[in-house]
Amino acid sequence: MIFQIWDVFQDFFDWIAESGAIMLILAGLIAITWFGYESKRRRSITKRKVDEYEFNVTKFLRILSYLGIVIGVFCIFSGAVSLLRNLPPSFAYRDNVANEVNHFTAISLIVIGLICFLKPINDLPWSGIIGLIVGSIITFIIAISIPEQLAEVIAVFIDPRWVLGILFVLIVAIVALTVKFYIKGLMAISKVLSWPPIALILMFYCFIQGVALWGFGFSVVPNFF
Repeated sequence: MIFQIWDVFQDFFDWIAESGAIMLILAGLIAITWFGYESKRRRSITKRKVDEYEFNVTKFLRILSYLGIVIGVFCIFSGAVSLLRNLPPSFAYRDNVANEVNHFTAISLIVIGLICFLKPINDLPWSGIIGLIVGSIITFIIAISIPEQLAEVIAVFIDPRWVLGILFVLIVAIVALTVKFYIKGLMAISKVLSWPPIALILMFYCFIQGVALWGFGFSVVPNFF
């Protein structure tokens, strides 16, 4: 049963690696949600600065915007694996051009994947999320690593659950503050990527290149080496 499940996952990731064109089209759909989301937040398509006011956006649009993180990971995976394994970006490209990687598409997939990953940084509490993940992992490791004899000694003075709880809170706070300090540069990049015209440019490129590869089997930019 475990091997069957693993085979399903392996087939899925193999398909992603061989479907760069489809990943581009999905990234283009995500760019549309960014365009709508940011245009509504800024009350303008070209305005750079975000006004501090409350705005209502549908949960569906917000979820789609954050879904870009997952699509970004898939794009990076597809681009990187296609470079490493010399895979074409689509079956149509393989049949019409060559059964080899298109370097421009592979590199653009990695770049677009990074953009998809960095874009929501300003909108998600990454410092808190990372702090919770790291705190949970470290606390769990400590909890299962403490010898039973030591736990009994600690229990004489204080409930070990309190110790683990306090440790968890401290780790979360320290990691969150550290991440918040180092993430400022990425947040600045995220603000630039949030400008609606950038989402529009990204959308057009993803759709044009994706449809050309998937439907017609050619790249708007041929292999350059």
